[in-house]
Amino acid sequence: MKVFCGRANPTTGSLEWLEEDEHYDYHQEIARSSYADMLHDKDRNIKYYQGIRAAVSRVKDRGQKALVLDIGTGTGLLSMMAVTAGADFCYAIEVFKPMAEAAVKIVERNGFS
Repeated sequence: MKVFCGRANPTTGSLEWLEEDEHYDYHQEIARSSYADMLHDKDRNIKYYQGIRAAVSRVKDRGQKALVLDIGTGTGLLSMMAVTAGADFCYAIEVFKPMAEAAVKIVERNGFS
């Protein structure tokens, strides 16, 4: 089975799709991705947490359960923020299997399972 992986062309700046074989190392793909940049962007994460906390609070103030859907959860960071902010439940969805497996481990190690 073949898979397609996107790569930025440093000369043109455009995204190019390359065909890789079935033994492609997805862990290297994760290592080259922007997950680390997002995780270490303190300002971004503070703003996300403030927004999540405000949204959860508004729902709770109406007497409703706060259910969160995190589409493209990546590491699960925003899902953990939602639960920390008081969400009653968070559905974390990740289509990229290696990242989904990593998210499960990260969430469990942080006590959110």
